[in-house]
Amino acid sequence: MSRIPLVEKNDASVEVNKVYNELEKQGFSILNVFKLFANNDRLLKGFKEIVLALYQDSKLEARYRELAYLRASQLNSCHY
Repeated sequence: MSRIPLVEKNDASVEVNKVYNELEKQGFSILNVFKLFANNDRLLKGFKEIVLALYQDSKLEARYRELAYLRASQLNSCHY
């Protein structure tokens, strides 16, 4: 159980639901990290812009992005 509540779509404000719908239109599922940031709608909007900047019209192929994530995780001793 998380210490910070996750904002589910049914319980979300109009602004948060708007962001959720935009993310789903772009092909993203509403992950817990989005639900966490939805506690502050301005933070969620900013995070959405970061996510879209990273994934939308990316110059790097998906398989190379994944390799970069894996390598960064190895270097930082993270369990990806």
